[in-house]
Amino acid sequence: MMSPSDHNLRRTLSDLMHERSLPIYKTPVAVRSWVYLVPDDQREAETAWIDSLEPGEADRWRLARIGETHGSIWERHGEFSTWLRFDNDISMDAATKTELGFCRIRTADFDWLEGAPGEVFRSVEISVLPYEPKEAQLQKVIDLTQAVCCDVFDGAARIWSDFRMHAKEDKLGAGRIYVQDKGLENDEASRLLQTLIEIGHYRKLALLGFPVARNLMGWLKDAEARLAVLTSDMASQSASQEQILERLMALSAEVEQRVNAVRFRQGATDAYARLTEDRLVSLRETRVAGFSTMQEFIERRLQPAMRTCEAASRRLDDISTRIGRVSDLLRARISISLEVQNQGLLRSMNVRSKLQMKLSALVEGLSVFAVSYYIFNLVKYIIDPLFDPHLAHLIYAPLILLIVGLAWWFIHQRKKSIGHADA
Repeated sequence: MMSPSDHNLRRTLSDLMHERSLPIYKTPVAVRSWVYLVPDDQREAETAWIDSLEPGEADRWRLARIGETHGSIWERHGEFSTWLRFDNDISMDAATKTELGFCRIRTADFDWLEGAPGEVFRSVEISVLPYEPKEAQLQKVIDLTQAVCCDVFDGAARIWSDFRMHAKEDKLGAGRIYVQDKGLENDEASRLLQTLIEIGHYRKLALLGFPVARNLMGWLKDAEARLAVLTSDMASQSASQEQILERLMALSAEVEQRVNAVRFRQGATDAYARLTEDRLVSLRETRVAGFSTMQEFIERRLQPAMRTCEAASRRLDDISTRIGRVSDLLRARISISLEVQNQGLLRSMNVRSKLQMKLSALVEGLSVFAVSYYIFNLVKYIIDPLFDPHLAHLIYAPLILLIVGLAWWFIHQRKKSIGHADA
């Protein structure tokens, strides 16, 4: 009896469910994450750079081991890569409480990252401590006047963040999120950190589409004005159909070029915005008096930018549709013009055909007399030597009538046979 065989994707898809989880299951912990935008043409260089690390380093960067007090993780995504470092070896001494665990992992500790392909797009540091800070302590590391604060995971933790880059002792600067552990259990610390990191990453990546949308809006205003002028010229017939068609084709080509240029960014922006919304929901936030929740803060700033991107996308699709409608109208007008020209041509051909038939009938009549004349002369050569001239003249009259009648009958029959053959 044959044993069942595994599908070749069974284990891969099973492991996929655990691939993105962070190996962090206890607090206190400090985490620092970087996002690098890496163009497609630098992906091979990135792989080679990772593989060039010291023996064993490449695997260490690809996956941090559970239970380590220090770890680093590198992940490759569609258009970016992320680097993460965490430190679980934190004692709750006075210095830690003063700084609330920030600046523990600095860019200087990652100075070797300067050789990594791509550009730094975002950096954030998150400190998770089982310590409730005083307002004065928080104010030193986070601007509470514009901060968000809320309980998450059904009250298991409380977070603070001002969404600003803090450059103290860090030339690149990084955002800061302070998390008070109020009873995180099992893998909640890992899931909370992963969610907070992804919210920040996806939020900022979604905003990449905003400058593109603003530039597109400016071009769309000009393109829509050109289309309006073109439509007006077509309605008033102030320009020839050939000129209108040439201008319409040029505008249509520009629109297609814009569609090809921005379609990826529009789709990516929409996807990142949806991911941000999904992660915000998974926080299960509870309001803290006097502060906005993270969802309120992000949506208040992210949604207007996303609406602008959506409006630009709709207007681009709309102008493409309008150009299609104008093209249909222009084709209909050109088609009608061609039909009118064809009808005129057919009428002129019909007139010429009738004239040709009249000329043909005239030629036919003349040809009867011409043929009769030649036949009569031939017969005359035969009759003159055989008969008396007076008698011959008496024969000529009926002979001429007979020859003309036979000639007409012969030509008429040939004409009928040719007509039947054509049919």
